[in-house]
Amino acid sequence: MPWTKLPPTSTRLDRRLFGYVAAALVPLAALAFLFSYSDHLRRAAEEPSQFIDYARLIGQSSAKIMARTEGYAAALAARPESAFGDCIALFEEVHQELRPSIELSVSAGDRPLCSVALRRNVPVLKQQGSGQNRSDSVLPVSRSNKATGIRVEIGLTPEALLSAPIAATVSSDIGFALLDEDGKIIASHTVDIQEKEAFLEFVRGLDLESHPNQAFFEKDGNWLIAAVTLPGANFRVLTGTRPTERLLEPWLSIAKALLPPLILLAVVFVVLRFGIQRFLLRYLRHIYVTFRRYGSGETSARVGPLEKAPPEINILGLTFDMMADQIDHRTHDLEASLAEQQRLTRELHHRIKNTLQMIASLLAMQRRDAPLPHEQAVLRVALERVLSISAAYRISYATNEGTGVAVEALVREVVETLREPAMVSRNAVRIHVDGDSETTIDLDRAIPLSFILAELLPHRFDRLQPGEAIDIHIGGGKSILIRISGGDADEAVLDEADGNTMLRSRLVRAYLGQLAATCVNEDMVTRLEIPNS
Repeated sequence: MPWTKLPPTSTRLDRRLFGYVAAALVPLAALAFLFSYSDHLRRAAEEPSQFIDYARLIGQSSAKIMARTEGYAAALAARPESAFGDCIALFEEVHQELRPSIELSVSAGDRPLCSVALRRNVPVLKQQGSGQNRSDSVLPVSRSNKATGIRVEIGLTPEALLSAPIAATVSSDIGFALLDEDGKIIASHTVDIQEKEAFLEFVRGLDLESHPNQAFFEKDGNWLIAAVTLPGANFRVLTGTRPTERLLEPWLSIAKALLPPLILLAVVFVVLRFGIQRFLLRYLRHIYVTFRRYGSGETSARVGPLEKAPPEINILGLTFDMMADQIDHRTHDLEASLAEQQRLTRELHHRIKNTLQMIASLLAMQRRDAPLPHEQAVLRVALERVLSISAAYRISYATNEGTGVAVEALVREVVETLREPAMVSRNAVRIHVDGDSETTIDLDRAIPLSFILAELLPHRFDRLQPGEAIDIHIGGGKSILIRISGGDADEAVLDEADGNTMLRSRLVRAYLGQLAATCVNEDMVTRLEIPNS
């Protein structure tokens, strides 16, 4: 490429790359071609001996099919006569194990027991004495058992003996032929249809009787032939191929045709391998490592100036640095806003807590000044409800965010605030935690839970007998389970809500519905279950 036709954005480094390619590509391509040509000549010299070994392997693979069929026929001949009652089922069994089998004949002496043939992929019974002879396209394999007097003959398709070599050389230039004892071709295969007639014509003209069972010879028809006789049979498997000299000319023509595009591909490879690696990928790798560091949490990572890099890569690095700086400023602003919001939330909770504490103090003083017992009881209920709300806010305020409430801490705080108005000693209430003690719920759900505990616990505190204790078990997991035992459970507080139900029961039902929770009394044990979601 003339330098004047290079793109305007090309640099002197591009010119240097083209110079390296022009200086090194031609001798490298010639050297590679010479190596390939010498290797081809070496393989051509070794081809005859390798072809003989290959033909023997082909004969062994066909012999294995014959041996397997003979073994299966011997196994059938060892069966009693009663095993051949259902001929169709027996043939299907044989065909399942030996896919090439198309006929089956079983006889005991001169008496036929079973005769089946595959016609259009359907097994049918062959008529005995109808004059039907075995087809020339069937290769018989038979075995007799002297103990049972049974003779089994399995007919195979001749192509079965060539199935293994055909599958192994599906796209090669090798031809195969199966000959019977008279030298008649009963099966053949070649990939090229035009070569098939030439191969078969050449095989028909061979004088195989003048050659040993395993022989290698060359005729005027330019075919290399190896013949192998199958053990225990009069069949021969012939393997043939064209000699290397005939294949060399088209191979050289193809090499000459492919040489220019191969050189072009080599040029592209060299340019991509050295040019992009040196002048592009190393800068991209530096940017990629910086991205990874930034993504892993190192927010101070920056690409920095890339003065020697192409302008587009340098702009990419500068753009990332500008974006990272803007993200840092935005993150700082968001963190400041979040801190301010948390501070305001905590301040709000603090003020609510103080207000509730003041209301609780006023209710406590009013309760002490109430002259009548029923007035004191009413004020005590109101005091307990306010104290339960205050407990939730106190626990929430004690956390860092002011939103999550630990279930264990909440239950302990509610018990502590409700114990004092009921004048119950601290040792009379025992709290046990099962499983995860770090289970938390948000404040909006903690307040209804406090309300429910404020309705369930005071009745048990009032009915607590001397020496008796109340046990509260708290369990975490997929649901929060609170079991309360001891004292006397208040059945009325869990009555179904209706027009005549007291306020406490209606409140508890409303709180349970808000929490999607269930609460039941079983044998004086109150079981409260709240989904932990």
